[in-house]
Amino acid sequence: MAKKRYRVLAPSAVTSANIAAGFMAMVAAADGRFELGVYLLVVAILCDVLDGTIARLLGATSDFGQEMDSFSDAISFGVAPAFLVYLAVLRPLGFWGLIVSLVYVLAGVTRLTRFVLTSDAHDKEFRTTGAPIPAAASYLMAAVLMRDSMSVQAVALVVLVMSVLMVSKVRLPNLKGRNIVTAMMLVGIVNYLLFISHPSWLTAGWWNVWNIGILLVAKVQSDRLAPSSSP
Repeated sequence: MAKKRYRVLAPSAVTSANIAAGFMAMVAAADGRFELGVYLLVVAILCDVLDGTIARLLGATSDFGQEMDSFSDAISFGVAPAFLVYLAVLRPLGFWGLIVSLVYVLAGVTRLTRFVLTSDAHDKEFRTTGAPIPAAASYLMAAVLMRDSMSVQAVALVVLVMSVLMVSKVRLPNLKGRNIVTAMMLVGIVNYLLFISHPSWLTAGWWNVWNIGILLVAKVQSDRLAPSSSP
């Protein structure tokens, strides 16, 4: 028992780094350093990928870790990107810009709450309901980087669409597991980092095309592996 308690410290430390990166992103946004805020949220996304991986490798998955991960997601992928996109882009809309940002935060927390209540950290599911909050946050971060090429109204629309997708009942393939989807996800992360380092419509387009490919392959794979509902 004591040995497992120590193993839990490693993924918890990575989750704590996620929270720290989210908080520092908000501080950077408050100082007007919006690109730095985006880079810090990229660090948070990488921490979010690593903490679960480390927990599974060490056999240290736990209810505590799942709850802490949800709190970190609420900060780094809910509050932080909403605060960042509001200050960087939506502020000229005044009251309505604030409302759009708030809608995103509430949608993100709703999505996380539903996930915690309906999922089991120890069991693999073949479908997930609604867009994951890190994915939604990545689009807000992209909008911040592309703010000089997009209208304020277009960015507000992106935020609202992500909000709706998070709370929707759309059943998306679960992208976790060791398979071809995992390999495609790694390429997808590289694509996103390419976009972050060179934000343009070209890199954004390639990133999105690859994301669609990931979803299609994951759907085919999960359809094959999912247990049949017929007797």
